[in-house]
Amino acid sequence: MRKKLYLFTGVLAVVAVLATFFVFKVFGSESLLYVSGCTPYNVKIERGKEENSVYISWLSKEKCSGYILYGSEMKDLNMVGVDLVNEVESKDHMVEVKSLVSSKLYYFSIISNGMSYGKEGLPLQFSIISL
Repeated sequence: MRKKLYLFTGVLAVVAVLATFFVFKVFGSESLLYVSGCTPYNVKIERGKEENSVYISWLSKEKCSGYILYGSEMKDLNMVGVDLVNEVESKDHMVEVKSLVSSKLYYFSIISNGMSYGKEGLPLQFSIISL
């Protein structure tokens, strides 16, 4: 009886792995994301090519306008960063922020089609040193 149970469990595990692979292969991993419309996802913060600069990029399911508000204080995002690479409305967004102080902590929110996005209602944060 135990051998049958182990065999059944093994077959079930193999079927589950193959089904997961099929979903990713046929539909792509993006179809499993629970985002829609202009909600930003895959947000990345990377060092820029120039000293004391960063690239902030994100994706959206639909073509949307997007930019960031940023600053050195969480409650005072008084600077604007715009995407100068992609079209005004795009699914791929990338903003370059220059002339930052490498040891300073910065905060930013993504504005996508007029809606502000961060983490649990607060801006995201970064410092060049931490990248």
